[in-house]
Amino acid sequence: FQVLWSSSRFRSHVAAIVVDEAHCIHQWGDQFKETYQQLNSLCVYTGREIPFLECSATVSTKTFDTIWSSLANGSQPFRGIDVGCRRSNLQYILKKM
Repeated sequence: FQVLWSSSRFRSHVAAIVVDEAHCIHQWGDQFKETYQQLNSLCVYTGREIPFLECSATVSTKTFDTIWSSLANGSQPFRGIDVGCRRSNLQYILKKM
């Protein structure tokens, strides 16, 4: 792992590192702590030359804080997009059963 990321040739072919369903870092953090610590190491190995993107549709403030600190983003600029929960293709239907 370290050898791979220390290769500038390898890093030159990586456009970005993307973590989808990033809320799982908060939900599963204790169970998969070692794996998520490796994500933090990945941030270190890239030297911040490669953009790191965390995506999720379900992030509360507490979950965001966990993701941010787990991936050692604290000193990095944050660019976020909150599209809200109102979508024309979603509807809530309540039925009495």
